[in-house]
Amino acid sequence: MMRFLLQHAKRYVIRSTRTQSLHTEANQSLQNQIAEALERNAEIIPVLKQWRQQGNQVNPSQVRVIIKHLRDSKQSLQALQVSEWMSEEKMCNPTPEDFAARLHLIDNVMGLEKAEKFFESIPKIARDDSVYTSLLTSYARSDKTLSKTEATFQNMREFGLLSRPSPYNAMMSLYASLQDRDKVEELLREMKDNGVEADSVTVNQVLKIYSALSDVAEMEKFFNEWKFVHGFKLEWLTALDMAKAYLRDSSREKAIQKLRLTEKLVDQESLKPAYELLLKLYGEAGEKEEVLRIWNLYEKKIEQCDNNGYRNVIWSLLKLDDIVEAEEIYKMWESLPLEFDIRIPTMLASGYRERGMIKMAEKLMNNRTIKNKRMKKPITPILEQWGDTMKQSDLKCLIKSLRDSNQFSKALQVSEWMGEKKVCNLYSEDYAARLYLTENVLGLEEAEKFFENIPENMKDYSVYATLLSSYAKSDKNLGKAEATFKKMRELGLLLKPSPFNSMLSLYSNKKMAKKILREMEENNVDPDSLMVNKVLRVYAAESEVEAMEKFARLWGGEDGIKLERGTMVAMAKAYAKAGLKKKAIETYGYVAGCKREVYRLWNECRKEEKEEVHDENLWGECKKDEKAEDDLYRTVISSLLKLEDVEGAENVYGEWKPNGPKLDLSIPGLLISRFYAEGDALKVKELVTSITEKRIGMHFRMVKAFAFKVVRRVAFCGAFFCLFIIVYIGKYPCWLILWL
Repeated sequence: MMRFLLQHAKRYVIRSTRTQSLHTEANQSLQNQIAEALERNAEIIPVLKQWRQQGNQVNPSQVRVIIKHLRDSKQSLQALQVSEWMSEEKMCNPTPEDFAARLHLIDNVMGLEKAEKFFESIPKIARDDSVYTSLLTSYARSDKTLSKTEATFQNMREFGLLSRPSPYNAMMSLYASLQDRDKVEELLREMKDNGVEADSVTVNQVLKIYSALSDVAEMEKFFNEWKFVHGFKLEWLTALDMAKAYLRDSSREKAIQKLRLTEKLVDQESLKPAYELLLKLYGEAGEKEEVLRIWNLYEKKIEQCDNNGYRNVIWSLLKLDDIVEAEEIYKMWESLPLEFDIRIPTMLASGYRERGMIKMAEKLMNNRTIKNKRMKKPITPILEQWGDTMKQSDLKCLIKSLRDSNQFSKALQVSEWMGEKKVCNLYSEDYAARLYLTENVLGLEEAEKFFENIPENMKDYSVYATLLSSYAKSDKNLGKAEATFKKMRELGLLLKPSPFNSMLSLYSNKKMAKKILREMEENNVDPDSLMVNKVLRVYAAESEVEAMEKFARLWGGEDGIKLERGTMVAMAKAYAKAGLKKKAIETYGYVAGCKREVYRLWNECRKEEKEEVHDENLWGECKKDEKAEDDLYRTVISSLLKLEDVEGAENVYGEWKPNGPKLDLSIPGLLISRFYAEGDALKVKELVTSITEKRIGMHFRMVKAFAFKVVRRVAFCGAFFCLFIIVYIGKYPCWLILWL
């Protein structure tokens, strides 16, 4: 960064001399001071403040250059500080570009929530396409904010701010990560319709999604359309993705061409990751000589070779059946002072086993050096090295990060170090965290011993709840769990749902669930998501449908309560078991991956309908609940649409034969709404036409049924009249009968 700024300063002076305008030698001095501060890892704000205190002027454009360079060199915190300082000093009226840059930096440093708040503070008149694009890019980084991303893009569309490819690229990046090809192609069409010319980023994004989907034909076609377009630059990662697609398509020669093209496209800064990927892909292509050639380049040009390179070259050589060369490179790796990577010896041992060299594999993995290195590297030396520079918040954050990544042993080491070194005051939550880690790493017995050593004034809710949670993992500790729960009751610590959840996981029956819920209500403790899901599963397991529905209505819609997939499946099974197939289908419709269950229940319903024996009145008329039948069709179609099975929903709609007297338009309306939202006008038109056909068919069946009813009644009356004559005629002479 320092060299870059120094070079910029030199170019800055040369340009100044030639143009005789904007900047002086003093500006060069400022640039040098900033570069020196960065070299010392010092902050830039004091340099800028001192510069102004000395009576020097700071040009806003000059500060913007500094912000850009800091941002490009991934020093986002420094860049944000400079941006905030520029605003506080009121050096100039901020431009939309200033707001956009600061929005991006806030997202990087402080998170998306803070960035959203900053966006709201930006004057609406300053919210141009650059600001919206910055917000859109922040949203597009995560598929968890898909709805917000699409809403922002729609706002830009409505405000007429889609005049550049940047927002389209952000959306394409998001849809590419979701492998939503249709959305990407839809964006391409919109760009064309709006006269927005695609740039290199756009083309690379599209090529990447075609590559990911292995659509080689479309990938080649699109690439050929753009490869000679002025300004288009193929990225080396895109070329690699195309090579992968060719390999999956068994187009080996084309894959090798793209791999060689990658070598030409890669820049000096990206050599290391590029070579590591090339090692593996040339191995997949069966090119042993290319693998060894890239390996030689890797050793020569990369200053610090690491485990990734060795792992990839050994993998490729084993795939190419050159175990001798793989052994040589493994020995080289073993002699280097690199951080131990268990995957490398395991890979070689697996290669031995695949070739029947069992003893060699066992000898490798039973090596004392390997056994010792397989032990987790302690984190204590790192803590000692950092020493007093670490704050208490840093240590707690470190413990949480290690715990969240399931590195419990290292997290426990940090917690123990905190206690032994007394680097900070310990609180009850610190003891609770260590209690949890001790139980996970060393077992329940050691956790109980640690609990006894915790100062009594520190044994609050968090500590007791952690101990109770440890006991609740096994019903063998039911007695201890009940004693701990009783102690918490006596101490008045039953203030949150967590201890109730722990006890419910041990009991798991309807009677105890109701008892626990009563106690929670007495203590004014509302159930959380975990409790709601547990109770619903208990009711579902015991087929208590009425209680299940009542509890779901009471708590299912509360803020923060989210029904889990397992809970929804259990509820659907309970409905099905109780014969409430319609409700079961409706519930399955909210559960991803349950399409098969919807079809199974739907087929059962149709089978029951065929086998059902309808009561008939004197005229033989069938009594059917047409409204219930329509409701079933509506439920099945709605569920299939929620499960993204549009074709299945269309098929079920095709089977629907309304009997009237009134056509239920809500059933086709489900499909019409879906196709309208997708912009499929042809499908909407077909459905509108089908409504007329369904209505005609319904009227035809009604007329047919009425005609059949009339014929049946006329026939019955005729038969009755004949019977009457026969009975009555017996009273008259035979000649009268003959005459008749």
